[in-house]
Amino acid sequence: MSSYIVDKAHINAMINSGLSSYDKLHWSHGDERYVLDYSNANDIGQMLLEENIKAVQERYQNTAISDLPGRSDAEYLLPFQFKLMYGLSPVQSLKLINGYEYQACDDTDWEKSNAYAFCNALRRHLIRKLPGYEEAEWEWTKWPAENLQRLV
Repeated sequence: MSSYIVDKAHINAMINSGLSSYDKLHWSHGDERYVLDYSNANDIGQMLLEENIKAVQERYQNTAISDLPGRSDAEYLLPFQFKLMYGLSPVQSLKLINGYEYQACDDTDWEKSNAYAFCNALRRHLIRKLPGYEEAEWEWTKWPAENLQRLV
């Protein structure tokens, strides 16, 4: 499957997923520390969009931005504008991260990018929201009886 520029609504949903709880999403990239909040949602969304465009341009070298797969029309030349939304489940949000990463990972520097760091932080943030996560054991020390018999 080829890579493409995701819709800004996709990025907006990812940003909303990071803003959807009282515990703030934070991550590090290089020596910089970031915290996602409403004051920088536009900047973080723009960073994600630019990383996606960079990756698609790298995959389709010598192609004008207006001819890249996905949303690359004139609206994409405007800066990203965050819009508040509600109702995304943690599972849907996790799937959005996977979809975004698939489209952005063609950049040879993907794993060194701030977008990569953001996606990893958002994934960890969302996993903690999955049903049953808080009640699950932090450490596992219980051995099944059959495993104990084999070890003796």
